[in-house]
Amino acid sequence: MWLFLRRRLIMWVVLAIAVPLLDWLLGKVSEQLKARKGENAVSRGLDTARSGVRTLRGRRR
Repeated sequence: MWLFLRRRLIMWVVLAIAVPLLDWLLGKVSEQLKARKGENAVSRGLDTARSGVRTLRGRRR
């Protein structure tokens, strides 16, 4: 029983805290990179990763 509750708690923490934090971090890094170097392959890759994180969150912008 404890193992099941622990797993759910860990999954909740990942979805509730880590995923939004990762979304924010990817956005900030991408914006800074675009401001310095313009649109490039790395910033597009970060935007693609951010889009995947948003899909994981269940929200699309």
